[in-house]
Amino acid sequence: MTIRSGRGGAMANLFGWGDGERVEMGGVDEPRGWRIQVCPQNTASERLSMGTQEIPPGGRIPVHLHEREEEILFFHAGEGEVEVDGAVHPVGPGMSVFLPPGVSHGVRNTGGLPIKLVWIFSPPGYEEVFRQMARRGMDHGEIEGHI
Repeated sequence: MTIRSGRGGAMANLFGWGDGERVEMGGVDEPRGWRIQVCPQNTASERLSMGTQEIPPGGRIPVHLHEREEEILFFHAGEGEVEVDGAVHPVGPGMSVFLPPGVSHGVRNTGGLPIKLVWIFSPPGYEEVFRQMARRGMDHGEIEGHI
C-alpha cells in the first residue's frame, strides 16, 4: 500500500511479508527467491534497499561478499547458522547480523522450518544482482564477474 506523507508529498509504502517484486532464481543447485520491496526502481529509495527471503530446511545462501554495500540480515523465523569470515554462529528469530563491505558471509538453514529473513542494503544496488542471478541462473560467486 502506498501512502502520502506530510513532507513535500513524498510517498511512503507499507509492505506485508509476501508483497514486493518477486525474483526467482532457478538453474542452480539450491534455487531460491526474493521479494524486493524497497529499491530505487520500486520506491525511489535513494539510500537503501530492502526485501525478504525464505530459505527452506537444509537450504543455504552460499558464502559471498559485497565490495561496496553494507548489509543487515534480520531473522524473523526459523533456525540456522550464519558464517562470517569463516566463523559459524547460530541464528534464530529476533536476531540480526550487520555485515560491512568485504566481509564474507553465508546462511544455512539447520532447522525443520523455513528461515524467514529481511535483508537491507546500503547503498542500494545489490538487488540488481538478485535480478541478474535470476535471469542468468547463476549463484553468488558466479555472477559477480558477469554483471
